Amino acid sequence: MDFGSLGNGSPFYILTQAKGQKPTLEVGTVKEKALLQPQYQLQAVPGAMNGITQQQNVRLIVTINGNDRPIPDIPANVEIAQKGEVFYTGSQQAVIQAIDQMMQVSKGEIERDAYNRMVIEAGKEMMGAVNPQYAASVQQEKSIRDLQVRQDEQGKMLKDIYSLLQKMGNAAPKVSNP
Repeated sequence: MDFGSLGNGSPFYILTQAKGQKPTLEVGTVKEKALLQPQYQLQAVPGAMNGITQQQNVRLIVTINGNDRPIPDIPANVEIAQKGEVFYTGSQQAVIQAIDQMMQVSKGEIERDAYNRMVIEAGKEMMGAVNPQYAASVQQEKSIRDLQVRQDEQGKMLKDIYSLLQKMGNAAPKVSNP
């Protein structure tokens, strides 16, 4: 259903996909709708006559969780509109498609990420096979990491032993000097 066909009480969906943040979906109802005066624009069409196009916008006020929210002017003849990172629609089917598309894009990114990790690991193996200096460098880095892990573990063990010795020292009876 396009925005021009929405009426008071119609469902309204706002899907926000801010980069780096969890997507959100807000569901509300149309409280007010106003058709705005048509806007005329000159349109130059190559190889054809120049013409004037008309676009009618709609201004909505939507109630979400008991709060009224004005919606930016939206073309009346579309079913879903995007303003920056926010999608607006009055169609359940359109919001389902937008959510599905969002999920498909992310699934593709995950698959590409796993593939890229695999390529990097395979590349390291190949570099080690054809470049002895690279293999030696990788082995040296691995040895250093292993030594650091062991050193951290030994430091933790020493702290634990010191703590036990302190507890034992406090629990031992004190002998007084005559």
